[in-house]
Amino acid sequence: MGNNQSLDIKNKEFMLVGGLLVVVAGLMAFFPSMDDSSTDWISIPLVGFPIVVSCILLAFASQESRDRKEIIAAPIRLFTLCASLVPLAISTALFFDWLILVDWDLMYNEYALEKEYLWIESIGASWHVGMDGLSFPMVWLTTFLVPVTIIMTWDEKDGATYHPLLLMMGGALIGVFVALDLFLFYVFWELTLIPMFFLILKWGGKDRRYAAQKFFIYTFCASVIMLLGLITLYFLQPESSGSGYGTVTGRTFDMTVLFSNANAKNMGDSVFLGKDMQNILFAMLMLGFLVKLPAVPFHTWLPDAHVQAPTGGSMLLAGVMLKMGAYGMLRIPIAIFPDALVFYQDIIMIIGLISLVWGAVVCLGQTNLKRMVAYSSVSHMGVILLGIASMQPIGYAAALFMMFAHGIISPLLFAVCGSFKHHYHTLEIDSMRGLAHHSPWMSAHMMVGWMGSLGLPLMAGFVAEVAILIAFYMAFGWWVLLPAVTLIVTATYYLWSMQRTIFEGSGEAQLPPTMHGDEPRDITWHENTGMLILGVLAVVYGIYPDFFGMFEMMSDWATLLVENAIFPPEVNP
Repeated sequence: MGNNQSLDIKNKEFMLVGGLLVVVAGLMAFFPSMDDSSTDWISIPLVGFPIVVSCILLAFASQESRDRKEIIAAPIRLFTLCASLVPLAISTALFFDWLILVDWDLMYNEYALEKEYLWIESIGASWHVGMDGLSFPMVWLTTFLVPVTIIMTWDEKDGATYHPLLLMMGGALIGVFVALDLFLFYVFWELTLIPMFFLILKWGGKDRRYAAQKFFIYTFCASVIMLLGLITLYFLQPESSGSGYGTVTGRTFDMTVLFSNANAKNMGDSVFLGKDMQNILFAMLMLGFLVKLPAVPFHTWLPDAHVQAPTGGSMLLAGVMLKMGAYGMLRIPIAIFPDALVFYQDIIMIIGLISLVWGAVVCLGQTNLKRMVAYSSVSHMGVILLGIASMQPIGYAAALFMMFAHGIISPLLFAVCGSFKHHYHTLEIDSMRGLAHHSPWMSAHMMVGWMGSLGLPLMAGFVAEVAILIAFYMAFGWWVLLPAVTLIVTATYYLWSMQRTIFEGSGEAQLPPTMHGDEPRDITWHENTGMLILGVLAVVYGIYPDFFGMFEMMSDWATLLVENAIFPPEVNP
């Protein structure tokens, strides 16, 4: 019986491999050949492949009983890891011109590897993708974090469905960052909710149902308001005909066309759609993005989601998903409605300051390690808003780099939280003293994570925070003292908490009551591997911010945005 069962499982694994190859080959048949210079290196390799593979794996696992899912979890986990490495390898190779020659020296509203396919002709919706200095860092960060998250959560229960959901999440996130069509952008924006909802609902803590529902309701309702803004923008644009315009509506969802039209109208004394309408649409779109970011007072879903989410869910949520909010701001409303940006500049600054201060103050009173990291994320999102409010090229470049740096440091901290919960069965900070005595590797990674989060020199967070403070001073003068003092106070608290938890009483370490007298062990090999990769990258980008060409790419894009969209040449002060 056992042999028959093993043979059956083995045959299904072969069928799975064959099915994956057939599907991928079939999808590639719809696109130019691999040896063609016009090959679409985005649609299938970066977006379609992880989503399709995850769907096949989920469909395969869903047909099995609970016992058999445990048997097939190992090969599915390995398949998922291998599939996640494909987008990472391709995105890295594209940047370094290892596959094809890619021109990353772009002008405003130009995109590398741009591809467009007609989708819904009647309304002017298309499959339009491309990458620039705003999107590529987020794409590469996503492709990097997904395999690291899989490695970090290698032994997660129900891996047959858990790890494919992580892969699906990665593909959906990349879709958001490469979409150059408003309709396509919104489709992927909503698609990201599905895997994260199920990750929280099935693998979360005891209050996972409440957290999953709160996460979905908050973000979905905000998305609906954003959708209303996008639809209003769609119908208010001048009716036209030609490529990209709907045959029935005479309008288009194409971002590049909208950017060009808006840029032309925003020059001189004219204002695209009028100042009042710009202000209304800007507010509607920004509301959706502020909830996703999240910023105070729209942040209350985040701590619950983080505390209840599994480790992998928290890593991707903090590392990439939150950045969708800032990305959306920079991609759509700021580029199309510069007059509204000027109108709301002070409000954005105030929201950023409140988020920074409130997140930091609430963070000081937390005893739950995960909730503490969650509120620190709210504080860091406030810092990003300060960079956006500055309306300075260095401010936008710094905001992008803060998104990138936080996308490395925050997953590291949540990985530490997951390991702490796994090995010590608690997240209460006060219950542990002398962590270094029992878990030296975990302690080392915790130190690196907190030092990066508090903005210690030679860490990625320091570069971003200093640049944003410079931009903030250029725009608002000595108001910069408020965020500067807040960052210093929170850094002091982080150091004090770290000293208490890791070093205090290390000779006679205080174990939490949840251990029941059992001797704890240090983190596993896969936990150590995932944390080590993240920690090394946080240090590398702290020492050399332009590693992999990231900061230069961000700076070039930020300069083009400010000089061409926010302050066009005719009105540049």
